Amino acid sequence: MIKITEYAHSQFEGKDYSDKILVDMTAGRGQDTLFLASIAKEVYAFDIQKEAIETTRRVLENHHIDNVVLINDDHSRIDHYLKNAIDGGIYNLGYLPQGDQKLRTKAETTIASLEKLFGLLAVGGLIVIVCYEKDDLKESQTLQTYLSKLPSRKFDVMKHLVLNKNLSPYLITISKLS
Repeated sequence: MIKITEYAHSQFEGKDYSDKILVDMTAGRGQDTLFLASIAKEVYAFDIQKEAIETTRRVLENHHIDNVVLINDDHSRIDHYLKNAIDGGIYNLGYLPQGDQKLRTKAETTIASLEKLFGLLAVGGLIVIVCYEKDDLKESQTLQTYLSKLPSRKFDVMKHLVLNKNLSPYLITISKLS
């Protein structure tokens, strides 16, 4: 079975991001940031945990990546750092792998960040969200309820999941139409 993060990255295939700005809304251990940096002109990566930012910094340095701005702040404050249009973003919800599981994303701040991100997202832009029902069913359900109410004339929202694997991680993709 394909890893959920590989599947998340595959959603960005087929479009040229070489002159675009992308965001990693949850830097974590740096793998999504590294991927986005490999396809984009510039990447902004957010995380509330200093450990995540430092780990991501080391990953980027080890790969000689210099097109990333690391931001040790909550992703719901994206509007304090970005004013120009972006072309895509990724979230990997939950907690920092091998980190304190009590420090995790929350539906309220994720939704607040999405509302701000929607205002920055260019038409044709893509947001990919990796969700883990097994770890936090409430966050997953709250997020799905919110996203299901987005106007279909402005956004396509899709859920990608493995049907025959109970509580497997899944993706939500959001494409901005207008």
